[in-house]
Amino acid sequence: MNQQPKNLKEALKNKLSKKDFKFAPKAYDSFGNIAIIEIPKELEKQKKIICDTLLEIQPRFETICSIESNHEGKFRIQKVKIISGKKQKIALYKESGCSLEIPLGEVFFSPRLSNERLRIAKEIKENEIVGAWFSGVGPYPIVFAKNSKMKQAIAIELNPKGHEYAIKNAKLNKINDEKIIFIKGDVKKQFKKFPKHFHRIAMPLPHTGYQFLKEAFYCIKPKGIIHFYEIIEKGNFDLPLKQIKETANEQNRKIKIIRKAVVRQFSPTKEQIVFDIQLTN
Repeated sequence: MNQQPKNLKEALKNKLSKKDFKFAPKAYDSFGNIAIIEIPKELEKQKKIICDTLLEIQPRFETICSIESNHEGKFRIQKVKIISGKKQKIALYKESGCSLEIPLGEVFFSPRLSNERLRIAKEIKENEIVGAWFSGVGPYPIVFAKNSKMKQAIAIELNPKGHEYAIKNAKLNKINDEKIIFIKGDVKKQFKKFPKHFHRIAMPLPHTGYQFLKEAFYCIKPKGIIHFYEIIEKGNFDLPLKQIKETANEQNRKIKIIRKAVVRQFSPTKEQIVFDIQLTN
């Protein structure tokens, strides 16, 4: 009796040469009915075999895409290519009681932040006004709306495609227009409308979140909390901590760090971290 392979790499053992098998991937990201996999450059010619195999061992997927670029441009978009299965790039993804449509390759979205979204939702107190900055297709504000007693979220997103799908996803989850206000725009241009307005701000922008700390300190209420994310070299919390403290001083805001943690591995040498920053004035 044949045993089901434990993972993709094991399933590829008899399909790749010994030389190629050294580079065989094990991990992939699940976007509901679509999987996205990063295939090493050494296996460029074996993409179809790898993706067909993933489709075989994980029948819940209808489509397998490969990553074709790094996160690029002002929208931090990662190009993807359909390799196996149905010719579709609109994923139907579910998380924490929410359903999201995601146009893969046109927006930034990470399923690996699902635990963070729910963690924050559980911390939101009744009647809080929450800033959901860089909101993409709406996962943060929608998870908050479904899993907390917040009064309202104001979601700001620069990418027009992300903004379009965020509105669609709010309707898909039957969230009324008063619960989440979606704004298509640049946080740098929108923030002045919200002086000391938010009880809480989530700002999950990869790589350049520190460039928006000044705006976050302008918009957060006394005793409010900022959830600040950054990509760092593994274990190097010192640089973002310095950026946080220097910006708080410049803005005459007093703070305390109530939490710092790694939220996901980003690459072999880098990780995404979160600081929960509480204002004391």
